[in-house]
Amino acid sequence: MVAAPEHPLTYDEFFAEEYPRLVPMLHALLGDRGRAEDLAQDALAQAHREWHRITAYDNPGAWVRRVARNLASNAARRSRRERRALRRVAHAHDDELTLADERLWALVRELPDQQRWTVALFYVEDMAVSAVADVLEIAEGTVKTHLSRARATLAARLGDPHEEPDDDR
Repeated sequence: MVAAPEHPLTYDEFFAEEYPRLVPMLHALLGDRGRAEDLAQDALAQAHREWHRITAYDNPGAWVRRVARNLASNAARRSRRERRALRRVAHAHDDELTLADERLWALVRELPDQQRWTVALFYVEDMAVSAVADVLEIAEGTVKTHLSRARATLAARLGDPHEEPDDDR
């Protein structure tokens, strides 16, 4: 642990810093801004309940992203089950994505879980590889592998013969 700063981070400051960062990342992953806002609030509500404990962490932001990741994964599983059930009764519909990169993010959402989260944290959150590794609790080399595989898959699915070059930030 690092020595306590002169002015410890308050929950209100933490919320003000993290909420505007969580929502776009979750929106890109889920394709639904309202759901993204709800999940960000849920993750931050858990942080509030555990504030006495997580305020001592070196990186409380990583903790709240892990919580958001778990909540989003649970929501995605629920959503898939709901869509299957709705299709069975012929009332299926898809949420409309308002991001300019609708096709890309639809393909990102089809990637395996770890690749999807790695892409979102790296590109939407603009995190360094080391920070992504911290949030996902995996090695930096594993983050690079997930990014490389995700880029290759997306390039193939988008019909782009030139894969994006590696960026180790």
